[in-house]
Amino acid sequence: MSAAKKKKPARPATGPTYLVGDVGGTHTRLAIYDAVGRSPLFEAVLSSREHATFEDAAQRFLDEAGLALPSVAALAVAAPIEKGTAAFTNLSWRLDERALARKLRIGKVVLLNDLAASARGCLLTPPSSLVALTEARPTRRGQNLAVIAAGTGLGQARLIWTGSEHLALPTEGGHRDFAARNPLEIELLQFLVGRYPDHVSYERVVSGMGIGNLYDFFAARGGATPPDIAARLAGDDRNAAITELGLARRHPPAERAVDLFASIYGAEAGNLALGELSLGGVYVTGTIASTILPARREIFLEGFRAKGRFADLLSRIPVAVVTDPLVNRRGALAVARETSV
Repeated sequence: MSAAKKKKPARPATGPTYLVGDVGGTHTRLAIYDAVGRSPLFEAVLSSREHATFEDAAQRFLDEAGLALPSVAALAVAAPIEKGTAAFTNLSWRLDERALARKLRIGKVVLLNDLAASARGCLLTPPSSLVALTEARPTRRGQNLAVIAAGTGLGQARLIWTGSEHLALPTEGGHRDFAARNPLEIELLQFLVGRYPDHVSYERVVSGMGIGNLYDFFAARGGATPPDIAARLAGDDRNAAITELGLARRHPPAERAVDLFASIYGAEAGNLALGELSLGGVYVTGTIASTILPARREIFLEGFRAKGRFADLLSRIPVAVVTDPLVNRRGALAVARETSV
């Protein structure tokens, strides 16, 4: 369990408690809240791949917390939810609501798609955690909204306006076929088909692995990599090193990878905006967005708006990067508290 954890506060829990989780392919973030508090009673960040099952990770967390067992658990997971079960695309875990409730001795477990939880959280996150890429910010009433997040994979969700509130609905749009827009991207597609002959999706480009794929594409077209750059890329987090080098414009293949990443990210965000007719705006969440998009704002927006006859419509849709690291947790906590009513 990481050092990023909070011990129990002196105050006792008020009413029932809730286990809230953001369960991803890389990290699992867990927290326990009571009925009224804005701050968790206990929280921790765990490495997902260091645990054979989610149950192992959750039981370790609950044992460390030393609190009364939660009455409800709401878990945002990076996977589609089918009949109360979830199998991860980028992790070997399989979660089942009923089995988890029984094994962890929790009254009710609710599994949420992580982007659906993030979508709920975007409506609750403070304005200070939004970095507007356009003059206007997304509106939180009256229009459909869309959410997109590149991370371990590429998540997408919709916020459909019902006339009185937004309904958060997940999608698996990140697995749509990657569509090349120009000769360079046609060459990129051919390169990716060599790596992924069964299916080249947007997730293969717009994600952590996508940054690595783009770098390899440009590196294969250039000369030898300088020894100091090669040493940096041999570290534990290769994609982060590529991003840092690219943003600093210190290594041409990394620079071109970051620029093309921002452009294709914008293009797919624009596709999502059109598909959902999200006139209220688009929220872009995740650490990758916070790192790259403010620095490559114009490249992203150019890709977002380059839709031919619909370019004018896209130019009127607000886009904002959500920097709130708790956005998924906010959405899951809202669901947990609603479930217990």
